[in-house]
Amino acid sequence: MGELKVMKEKQSGFNLKQNMLLFMLENAVWPLFIAIYLILGVIQPVIFSPTFFMYILYLSVPLGFAILGQTICLIGGVLDLSIGSLVGFSAMIAGVILKDFYGIPPHLSFALPIIFGLLCGSFNGYFTGFLRLNPFIVTLATMMAFQGLKIIVARGFTIPGSYLPEIYLFPGSNVTFSIISFIVTVVLVWIFLRYTRPGIHIYVVGGNQDVAHMMGVDPKKMIFLIFSISGVFAGISGLYYTGFNRSVPITLGNEVLFPTFAAAIISGVSLRGGRGNILNVVGGALLLGVIEAFLVTYAVSPEARIVGYGFMVLIAVLFNQFRDNVRDSILRRI
Repeated sequence: MGELKVMKEKQSGFNLKQNMLLFMLENAVWPLFIAIYLILGVIQPVIFSPTFFMYILYLSVPLGFAILGQTICLIGGVLDLSIGSLVGFSAMIAGVILKDFYGIPPHLSFALPIIFGLLCGSFNGYFTGFLRLNPFIVTLATMMAFQGLKIIVARGFTIPGSYLPEIYLFPGSNVTFSIISFIVTVVLVWIFLRYTRPGIHIYVVGGNQDVAHMMGVDPKKMIFLIFSISGVFAGISGLYYTGFNRSVPITLGNEVLFPTFAAAIISGVSLRGGRGNILNVVGGALLLGVIEAFLVTYAVSPEARIVGYGFMVLIAVLFNQFRDNVRDSILRRI
């Protein structure tokens, strides 16, 4: 009996260590953010100031909404390559309508980019869900289409904020509202994914579509829902980017895709689908925010930043592979 008790205690201690290691792997984005924040702060001490930290939070919000959309796609086992183009297109077409047409009530104007984002996301969802086309090919095609449509609609020009209602610019231009609204949205999405039937079904479909079908979940409808939600968050991101810039630049959305992918992966979302904690997206958004703010302080060109984002995606994929291998090894031993 004594030996059995000792064996049980050893097994319990072993399981505790493995569970702790799993927890650290799933939430690695937070210590990674803290480490990079401290390193960059030593190089550029102004980063440690409370005002600059608020700027980092504020800078992270518009991209953070796009990261939410990409994260939900990856959890559902698909990838949305069009999300950056959709951010720019939804913001641009809404801006053109508000500039050229005066019959839109100002208090309803903020709904325009969200509606266009939903429609375009549903377009992706219809072809990938109901017609069963490859999500990579579909969103690659719509990425190019939305990018071209944005330029056509804009006629090649940036829309200044003076043409837009002040209430339309408010969500992205007011620092306090911007940060609080993003945090509230993240919590609501976490509740949706964790405690509602559609949210749980997104994880199930992302894990294995055949198993989801056997459980009575329709993968076609869920993929349509996933891309529709992604489109909504792309539209919200476009709205907040417009307020942040106080304009709709012709280049809006051009640098969104790679950061959303890298942040989602670093936040703990598996490329295999079916895994990921939406709360960690805040850490991913902050990580990219502090890096972006650091590059801005050194006036690094947008072209050089794109190169950096490319390497960041590669590092994120390697990190994801390492994390999945370690996680699978631990689960086999528990």
